[in-house]
Amino acid sequence: MLKGTAKVSTDIRRDQIAQAALRIIAGKGVRGLTVSAIAEEVGISEANIYRHFSSKDEILSFTVEKVGRGLKRNIENVLKMGSAASPLVKLKRAFMLHLDYIEKNEGVPRLVFSDEMHLGNEELKKKLLQSIASYSATLESFVKAGQKAGIIEADINPKATAVLFIGMVQAATLRWSLNNFSFSLVTEGTKLWENFEKCIRTH
Repeated sequence: MLKGTAKVSTDIRRDQIAQAALRIIAGKGVRGLTVSAIAEEVGISEANIYRHFSSKDEILSFTVEKVGRGLKRNIENVLKMGSAASPLVKLKRAFMLHLDYIEKNEGVPRLVFSDEMHLGNEELKKKLLQSIASYSATLESFVKAGQKAGIIEADINPKATAVLFIGMVQAATLRWSLNNFSFSLVTEGTKLWENFEKCIRTH
């Protein structure tokens, strides 16, 4: 639980609430997420929660947006590497940053793989799909740049390669979550990346 109830800005408080939601989801799943549990985790009253969000669904929606922003920041950090970095280096950096973000936010996989996301709230699903589509498009651009530079096999499909990239993240994350976060996701990802790079790099 966060300590102290000093007055903070609306943006900071909303972010604290979303972070608390992710921590609760990590331990109890989406079904265990309640406004009262969030209030206790943040260290404020339920009434204070409702000053910032109208419902649990709105909190979930904002939390999904927060995850999307986290992925976007990672990609922006990769893009800042500039043209001096090879497309393969950028792809690896994006992969490792993605896993590092998830490892630091254990609630993400349990939110993404939840019934609420797949069978419940259509708005949540739409927001997640939009984030994935944008992320995938950037990955495709890295693959195409690598092909143009002659360091990624010319006969592989950029879109399919981006899907495979995201699939590796999902598979590793699912196994990590099912094992109750008992191993380092980043360490596991390093092994996966080495194999993936061998498959797409020119020989």
